[in-house]
Amino acid sequence: MKNLIVIFILMFAIGCSDYLDVNVDPNNPSDVDPTLVLPSAEAQIAASLSGQLAPLTGIWSQHWTQSNAASQFRDEDRYALTNSDYQTFWTNLYSDGLVDLDFIRSSAVESGNWNANLQAVSLMAYTYQILTDLYGDIPFSEALKGTEGVLSPKFDSGTDIYDQLIIMIDNALAQDFGAATNVPIGTDFLFGSTSASAQSSNWIKFANTLKLKIYLRQTKARPSVAEAGIKALLAENNFLNEGVGISVYENAPDRSYPLYEAMVRQLNVATNLRASHTLMSYLLDNSDARVDVLFAAGSGGHFGLPQGAFNTPSTVVDPQAVSYAIFDPSNTWYFFATDEIKFMLAEANLRYGSGAKSFYDQGVISAFARLGLDGSANLAGSYAYPNGSFEENLEAIIMQKWVASVERGHESFFDINRTGIPKVSNVPTSDVSYVSGQRTYSVTGTTNGQFPQRL
Repeated sequence: MKNLIVIFILMFAIGCSDYLDVNVDPNNPSDVDPTLVLPSAEAQIAASLSGQLAPLTGIWSQHWTQSNAASQFRDEDRYALTNSDYQTFWTNLYSDGLVDLDFIRSSAVESGNWNANLQAVSLMAYTYQILTDLYGDIPFSEALKGTEGVLSPKFDSGTDIYDQLIIMIDNALAQDFGAATNVPIGTDFLFGSTSASAQSSNWIKFANTLKLKIYLRQTKARPSVAEAGIKALLAENNFLNEGVGISVYENAPDRSYPLYEAMVRQLNVATNLRASHTLMSYLLDNSDARVDVLFAAGSGGHFGLPQGAFNTPSTVVDPQAVSYAIFDPSNTWYFFATDEIKFMLAEANLRYGSGAKSFYDQGVISAFARLGLDGSANLAGSYAYPNGSFEENLEAIIMQKWVASVERGHESFFDINRTGIPKVSNVPTSDVSYVSGQRTYSVTGTTNGQFPQRL
């Protein structure tokens, strides 16, 4: 991340320019150019969701399971976390990402740069949504007010936060993007150094796509709210058409794709995460070429371990026989992937519009293309849109979204909680009647058959 390193150097220079003034903290400058803060906040969100959260939600989505030759993620795989786990993830998003974005928002409002304001608000809403989906009640209305003396902010309900996120985004969208005070942020990792009007146009689409995701999350809990919001968005039809993310990672220490950095470069055992039988069986049964991109075959070909089977003796299952997850150091981390957008639109139109099949087809093709593959054969075969009942069509959409969410397991984990898809198997993976792709309770689970839903 050469650009990011340059930014960090500039921030350091700004903080140390008056280093002889003992009343100024050089490590926490009070006056920083927002254009230097935005890419840092974007990178922090990506690092937190990819390097820190992805192993957990990938395991809970049953893309991966813990190797039976290592121990890094045994507690995650047996659902045995405590309230002292994942505190760094929480802290980094609040005290780094959200604080930085709130600073940009405040500065943008003061200067009338509504383009920058929309960027900050959209990324704040994106982060808050993930936090409340993961934790339930979280600090929101009183959050980020430590300088005002609010050191113990109250916890707001997820429902209230969802409503406030929509209000936040709508207020940001209602501003004058043609104002002379609007200037582009050239350091934006997502949409680059285009003109202010072009950047605003892209961020408006980002904001609308995020609103669609917020409403889709509520289709079961608050169906009338979801229906009204989604129908209005479909009528406006101004969403992202392709994925957007950070694509400046390279194969060098502290500059690589966060998941690669965490799982390969930083761990003593780079093959902790092995293929879960849940996903592997689905890929193999459907002759899905993505299996060779997502996993390195074991000594006997591709093989997945039953979820939570990390205590299996090596005399029973040779650890070298189990396929392990492949991570690319120069991969792109997506805030929204193209396939994710298409599957969201497929579900939205299935529920409240028309043309769900077209978006589903685009989603399948995009998911394969993101991995450098052609998915047309699968789309014409086992992955063909069913054109059946609502339940059959929804299951097809969410199943394909689940497969495409490998390395972005938080999205599939939230979908599982919301839809129950993939379904839970009534039999273990060893049973001849096991249906590939159905989830199984961890064989070492500690929660009496209950799957985790929250941190």
